[in-house]
Amino acid sequence: MTAVLIVLIVICAVLALFYAVGMKFVRVLILRQDNFPTPETGASSSSLLEPTGKALWAHNIPYFGPFRELPFDEISIVSDDGLTLRADMLRGSGTGKTVIFFHGYKSEPACDFAAMYDFYKTLGCDLIYVHMRAHGKSDGTYIGFGALDRYDVVQWTNKAAELFPDNDIYLHGMSMGAASILQSADLDLNKNVRGIIADCGYSDLSTVFRNLVGKLYHLPTMFVDVFEYVNLLKAGYGFKEASSVRSVSVTEIPLLYICGDCDRYVPKDMALSIFNACKSEKKLLLVPGAGHAASYMCAKDEYEALVREFIGRKN
Repeated sequence: MTAVLIVLIVICAVLALFYAVGMKFVRVLILRQDNFPTPETGASSSSLLEPTGKALWAHNIPYFGPFRELPFDEISIVSDDGLTLRADMLRGSGTGKTVIFFHGYKSEPACDFAAMYDFYKTLGCDLIYVHMRAHGKSDGTYIGFGALDRYDVVQWTNKAAELFPDNDIYLHGMSMGAASILQSADLDLNKNVRGIIADCGYSDLSTVFRNLVGKLYHLPTMFVDVFEYVNLLKAGYGFKEASSVRSVSVTEIPLLYICGDCDRYVPKDMALSIFNACKSEKKLLLVPGAGHAASYMCAKDEYEALVREFIGRKN
């Protein structure tokens, strides 16, 4: 009897340890953090953004202030799970095109898209900058990493069509935002959606976390399974629920996929797996020497030319 009790105590202790580790990951990686330190506030750039991370922040920060001062109108939707999600909107010059922007993880519209604003202004599009769930102006406790956000994307396309019923709609995402729009491609997006511009979107969350747990925490990847189980309990989603590869393999929506060939979050083989799986009309820009989210900085002219062509083509 004593031996059985000891075994039960050991099992309970191990389970408690695993749960504690899983909760630690949830608190650090999934739980909302409104005051996340960045180089804009004096913090260091993540090593995973190298080789271009420091240069990217130095390039982007001067655009933040002017972008945040633009005369935005605030719009909102209610998500399927009852959250009020908000976006900043600027009306264009009546070109019949609307672009909806989806920013990255622990980021905001200014950080990922302020540097592109002048370019998009020249296109005359109506511009909608979404604050992703659990970020910025939007409600939410847990970051969705695309698994939840893909359903929000559907709602935003319907909101854009409500505001601009005759416009073609394009989705432009960065990192987690790119994964969210890729993973929405097999859902019931509004019929006016004409294209997806995905900048460094990942394939699936399980692969990303298995990569990061080793690099950041030097732990065996088995802890990702523990993390996933606890996250399912707390945030309500598993890491294999959404797959960019699976979604683009069945969509008819045209895709422009962009990534740096030195990206440490989205390695080249992951980027190519997404692009190669896509069966719709597609174009690829793989930028030499660019790290995560740095393709626009590193290949501005080529990036803009491809986006201009993609948005300007006949539908």
